[in-house]
Amino acid sequence: MRTADPARARWAVAATFLLMGLLIGAWVPHVPLAKERLDVGPGVFGLALLAIAGGAVCAMPTAGVLINRFGSAAMTTAMGILLCFAFLGPVLAPSLPLFVAGGFVMGMAIGSMDVSMNAHGIAVEKALGRPVMSMLHGSYSIGCTIGTFLGAFLLETYGEWQQAVMMALLCLAILLGATPFLLPGHADKGLSGSHFAWPTRATIGLGLLCFLALMIEGSIIDWSAILMRENFLVDAGVAALGFAFYQGGMALARFTGDWIRLRMGAARMVFLSALLTALGTGLALVAPSPALAILAFTFAGLGIGNIAPVLFAGGGRLEPTAPGRGIAAVTTLGYTGFLSGPPLIGFVAQVTNLTFALFLTVAAALIIAIFARAVRPADQF
Repeated sequence: MRTADPARARWAVAATFLLMGLLIGAWVPHVPLAKERLDVGPGVFGLALLAIAGGAVCAMPTAGVLINRFGSAAMTTAMGILLCFAFLGPVLAPSLPLFVAGGFVMGMAIGSMDVSMNAHGIAVEKALGRPVMSMLHGSYSIGCTIGTFLGAFLLETYGEWQQAVMMALLCLAILLGATPFLLPGHADKGLSGSHFAWPTRATIGLGLLCFLALMIEGSIIDWSAILMRENFLVDAGVAALGFAFYQGGMALARFTGDWIRLRMGAARMVFLSALLTALGTGLALVAPSPALAILAFTFAGLGIGNIAPVLFAGGGRLEPTAPGRGIAAVTTLGYTGFLSGPPLIGFVAQVTNLTFALFLTVAAALIIAIFARAVRPADQF
């Protein structure tokens, strides 16, 4: 029997964001080990990793249908359980076909749970009458950080499969402890539409902005350390600090974003956030020293951190009778940007250079700023 207390539900859904971050973070140390185990080149392994993102993108359009039938709380619980077990697939896969299959299933669980968690976050915002979406995404960012460090420690101390099992069991315990406090199923059951969540005229605008926002995030994740290493000839540890501080900026932004959004409104916050993203990223690309580049990446993270959560919230409210479908449509376009952004940067860098290519993310941030008014529906509780 689930509680009807929105305050408890807020923390319960935050716990589900946290556990997804923990598992994603725990997966990071396995990536180079999986490449060595499968004994394939970087090109083939890069394509194999696309199975995870591909599974997520394929699952998202159907998530609204399932939320309509079962409610976001039940879907979050079911997909969370699936994710805890699916996490073991690519970690333990002994061959490339099994790795691709396991990664695809893991991606499907990630995509479906992502839509379900965000849909439930919309229901909690509605019940509370105030924004919480940025805090929820901040919980995910914290989970990623903790999961990476904890996962690396357990991997080194106990081994690959032992780490995977311990992290899966930890996250399963968090999930089962949190889900009884989610809102009851009738909070959004039957409200997400009975058909696939393809973008509609109402959601395609926000979806395209989300495409640009997650393209920026994905490009910085994959290319910031390489940029630092090429520009300043630093070792790998220092090169990774750009991304580490970028993530720290994102987490800080998300834990303060709801307060800021409540006071200045979604459109103004996204406008200023996009400008800060463009300024921070641009400075990082032309910084004369690694210290200044790291500082600039921090400000870029502060800027980008709140854009996607607000776009997700806006997608849910553009279709008030089908919030799950609206979120699924926006996130599907967003994750398409997350998937296609890094290869696009790589292609442009191949014919120009990496610094020039990453200025595409600055242009993307400026486009978001220009069309920031489109997120006004996010303020409709």
